[in-house]
Parts: sequence; structure tokens; C-alpha cells
Amino acid sequence: MTQSKNTVGGFDPEPDARATNDVEPTSLEREHTTPPARAPLADASRPTADGAPSEPLRVDPLADAAELARNGDLQEAATAYRSYLTRHPEDVPGRRGLASVLEQNGDFIGALGELGRAIDAQPDDVSLLCSRAAVQMALQRYDQAEADLRRASKLDADSAEVLYNSCMLLCKKARRREAIAPLQRAAELDSSNSQGHYYLGEAYNQTEQHKLALASYEEAVKLQPTNYRALKGVGIVLDKLGRPAEATAAYQRARDAQRR
Repeated sequence: MTQSKNTVGGFDPEPDARATNDVEPTSLEREHTTPPARAPLADASRPTADGAPSEPLRVDPLADAAELARNGDLQEAATAYRSYLTRHPEDVPGRRGLASVLEQNGDFIGALGELGRAIDAQPDDVSLLCSRAAVQMALQRYDQAEADLRRASKLDADSAEVLYNSCMLLCKKARRREAIAPLQRAAELDSSNSQGHYYLGEAYNQTEQHKLALASYEEAVKLQPTNYRALKGVGIVLDKLGRPAEATAAYQRARDAQRR
């Protein structure tokens, strides 16, 4: 999904000692809860000190829903999005926002439904296709994910979001060596994406390129200090490089970040 948000809820079980390749799809950190400027606004009057009406207050329901999601109030955010969508059922940003909240809350089937409706309205939206592919990956529906990513690649072959998600699929299918070149290209296109560097570190680590893996993991941590999976990757590689004291410190940082 787009984007270098250092994002799109929930962590998977701990990875094994060789790598940390079970990052949740939303780990590419798509930010779909921010509403566009065109979102419909509701007015509310506010009296002035002398009792005369002032300029109306402008209330943005999508912004309110997004704020609830950012604060971790996922149930309230979902309710707010659904309330908005009953009045504006064709609104794609609203569908996108609700899908993101449902995904973070572990309702992947619900998220797929909302993304499907959004894609029906905007079939050539690359970010929506990547988002649906990521949810399909979470459900281990790799064929469906690959179909969405192929469609997205035809629309924009040089999209960093498409490349990252395609490489994530390769990693999940244990084809990490194939993922290295496109991940390198994606990092060139979008160097601020923490999860992209994390996945590049995973690919290097699994192919025994430990120094390159360490550099990629450390870049991911630099961009997102709370990326506990990248921190754990740092520890794993430092152990392999015979630097146990530094590895222990990295593991502790990973545990601290995971508790946040």
C-alpha cells in the first residue's frame, strides 16, 4: 500500500531464530485513515459573546474517524466510518479508512469486502490493489494476492508500493533471493519506507549476506525506532557475526519496542 507510513495493526507470533519474516501485511505501513480534503463537511453554529451567530464550525466526519483510529479506538472508529458510509455509500476514502481499521482489528474478511467495494468504484487505483493484496497475504491467499499485484504492476510497474508488496509475497513464499533485486529498486524509489528496508534485511539474512542484512535492519530502525521486528533482526545478525553483547542490547530494545 502506499506510502511510507510507519503503519498498516496487530503483531504475528514471534519469528524463529533465523529471521523475522512474519511481518503483518500492514507492516508496509499504509496510511489509509487520513481523509482527503474533499470529505463532506457538516456545519454547526457557535454564538459569539453578544449572542449573534458566528461563522459555522466545520466538522469533518472522516477526520474524526481517522483520529479515533490513530488513538487506537478501533471499534469507535469503525462505527464512525460506517455511520458516514450510510450517508455516502460511494465514498472511496471512507471505504479505504474502514478497511484499514478492520484490518488492524483482525477482521480481514471485512477489510476485503470494503476494499472490494472501493476497487469496484476505482478499478485502476494501484494503492487499493496493493492494500487488498496485503490482506490476501494475511489470509495466506497467495494466488489472489499475486493477481492483484500483477494488475497493479500493469498500471504502474515502477511503483515502490507495488514492488514492496510483490517482494513481501516472495518472502512469504520463501523466495527471498528473488526478492533482493526488486527490493533494492523499491528502496531507491522510496528510501523512507522502514518496512521496505526491513524486508530487504530479511532477504539478505536468509541468503547469508549478514553485513548487508545488518545495514538494512539498522536503516529500518533509523526510520522507525519502534520497529521491533527490525530490532530483533539486528540482534539475530549480530549474534551470527559473533557480537553477543551488542546482540543482547538489540534484543532488549526489541522487547521494549514491542511493549509500547
